[in-house]
Amino acid sequence: MKNNILTFFKKHWPTFLALFCCGIITIISILFINIPTGFINKKLAIKLGIVSTLLLFLAFKFLESITNRYWFSLAFISSSYLIFLIANIIKIQLRDEPILPFDLLMTKELPNLLNMINPSYLIIAIILIGSIILLTIWLTRHKPVSKMNSLNRISWIIISIILFGSTNFWNHTNTIFPKINSAIGNDPSFWNQVWGAKNNGILLQFLNNIDVQIMPQPHNYSKTTIDKIVKKYQKLSIKINKNRKNDISNQTVIFNLSEAFSDPRRVPGIQLSSNPIPNVDKIKQNTTSGVMMSSGYGGGTANMEYMSLTGFATCNFSPTMSSPYTQLVPHESFIPTFNQEFPYSVGIHPYTGEFYNRVPNYHKFKFNKFYYLGNKKAPIKHLHKIGKNSYQSDKTAYSNLLDQLARYTKPQYINLITMQNHYPYNNLYKKNDIKVKSKNKSDDKAISTFSTGLQYSDREIKNTIEKINKLKRPITLVFYGDHLPAVGYANNMTKDGIKLHETDYFIYSNIAARKNGAKNLKKHIKYVSPSNFIAMTLKQTNSKVTPYQALLTQIYNKLPAFSVDSTGKSSNAQFINKNGKKTKLTKSQKKLWNEYLMIQYDLTAGNNYSHKSTFFTIK
Repeated sequence: MKNNILTFFKKHWPTFLALFCCGIITIISILFINIPTGFINKKLAIKLGIVSTLLLFLAFKFLESITNRYWFSLAFISSSYLIFLIANIIKIQLRDEPILPFDLLMTKELPNLLNMINPSYLIIAIILIGSIILLTIWLTRHKPVSKMNSLNRISWIIISIILFGSTNFWNHTNTIFPKINSAIGNDPSFWNQVWGAKNNGILLQFLNNIDVQIMPQPHNYSKTTIDKIVKKYQKLSIKINKNRKNDISNQTVIFNLSEAFSDPRRVPGIQLSSNPIPNVDKIKQNTTSGVMMSSGYGGGTANMEYMSLTGFATCNFSPTMSSPYTQLVPHESFIPTFNQEFPYSVGIHPYTGEFYNRVPNYHKFKFNKFYYLGNKKAPIKHLHKIGKNSYQSDKTAYSNLLDQLARYTKPQYINLITMQNHYPYNNLYKKNDIKVKSKNKSDDKAISTFSTGLQYSDREIKNTIEKINKLKRPITLVFYGDHLPAVGYANNMTKDGIKLHETDYFIYSNIAARKNGAKNLKKHIKYVSPSNFIAMTLKQTNSKVTPYQALLTQIYNKLPAFSVDSTGKSSNAQFINKNGKKTKLTKSQKKLWNEYLMIQYDLTAGNNYSHKSTFFTIK
């Protein structure tokens, strides 16, 4: 009996070795992902660890079946998984989110991504991969493994395709897969992807996110329901337009997303030696301004941009819809972006245009031009960096904005996205005038560097507004920070989540616009959402609205600010009142919110009934 077992193991040692390697790598990943919390559910870790080991082993068998090279396949899978682990650790540190399927679209921007990473991680990865390659070469020469026969190769390929192909249905409620996931303890926890990665393992959590559902279908969704909503807001738009004299297409509007722009002084436990944004504070005192509730932390720029351009809210999407720019927009035929209200529109971004699929998306949004680094037809000029910062300064961004205003003097829409204050924040400037003292274990040096960057931004914003003010045509600038930086705030998200999602915003109309009827808004301005900016701009400039924009105006006028739950404990929308506290909707507000859900579902996941009407034209 003993000899039979030994004979069996000797005969099948390559299989057992592969299983052992997959198991070790899985254990390493579970330990490293859970080190920051110091907590591991041992029973669940063992169960799901076995599942992850088998999935990794299956990936190995698939590659081995394709190449019929044992050591190469084992080395490739091991190396790839270790790189995947390191990438997850880095992303969790920066954005409080693991690697998700749509992140793979970023691999074509690998050189730019590597610039954002601590060199020590790259060195570790190079050493590990180099060691594995050398070991693989030695083993291939000295421990050859017999090749698989055709039947085994075909069998493993079929099994792999069926199992990994099933991930496209894991989140379909009308299938057996949710029951299987429940039985093995796989809880996707879409509202808290890090928690899901810690419990399920990074591989299983990655696979959980392949089956993307756009958003749940609202109750009673039908053409009849949509038609009623369309008619209601057609009437409201006519009523609103009786008191509005301007056409937004005859003006110039700038939406300026400022990378990570947020006042560190609002973060509990953080004290600065001086104010990093005195000019912006002064601007905010004299114009429409307040706090924007971001649905991201440390990242999510494109999501805020998507909300400000469309008026949709990401908190209405399913938890698997992590990035509309990469998961949704490429598959849509119609997107009601604000720039389409103008005869001419451009995007300006002093960085690569490939991130978040912006180049094809802007084309779909019907932008006339997109200025970005590397675009020879529409190049970024006035290149200027500060200190050791690898990103173009806000001076570059605003110089290109002013260029656009000079070369095209007719009404237009400009979407400007800055990059200066992007992560990392490691000793970028020669002198950090602002000293930081935190009451927790926050990274004071990084916060000091970030605050110094804000100082540079603050001066450029002031200078730009002064120049815009001198122009004799109506111009309105919507300025907003997209999210707080991945700067090392040590605050608890459950306790301080709202404060950690507050950024600065203001809406400034120049002298010419004010002479044309633009007036500062007085109500509902303390806390807003990026989805409110379209309605707010139209109201401030006294401009007429389409029925869809009448709906957005009602959302702005009647509802509190909204965002994704800032605690990370659910995927639900949260509502923030004018005092910065969570609140619940009244019965009438729930009805309005449901109408909003209906229209968003109709245009993103439904049958586009509203697009086929006059919902997007002014009567």
